[in-house]
Amino acid sequence: MASDKKTIGITKANAKLLMELVAAGHFGSELDAAKFAMAHAIKSGVKSGGTEGAETKWNVGSVDPDGSMRSLLEALFPEAGEPYRLAEHLMNEGLKILATKVAGAADLYETLFTDTVVAIEPPTKDAGSP
Repeated sequence: MASDKKTIGITKANAKLLMELVAAGHFGSELDAAKFAMAHAIKSGVKSGGTEGAETKWNVGSVDPDGSMRSLLEALFPEAGEPYRLAEHLMNEGLKILATKVAGAADLYETLFTDTVVAIEPPTKDAGSP
């Protein structure tokens, strides 16, 4: 893992969205918005990968001071040998997803969390079960 990133970057297109999300009052900082975007990418099923053209934004020590994000990504994506490179990818992909969802939307919460309803069916018993 010696080749893993020491800094995490955002593409120019995504940097604009980060500024807009913070300016609109949706997040307290660009880092908060980027971490949310990463979580949204994971929830949306984005696979491991890398991001080309990302410009340095944060040192990994600022993004993940206690190593918990690294541990989480290693657990969720055991095949990814570079968790911070993956974090950069997930942040950028999550921002792309958010950009399509929040374009022109008045309420970020409404846009993200009320568009899909998941119905959970109770388990069925096998015919031979008591």
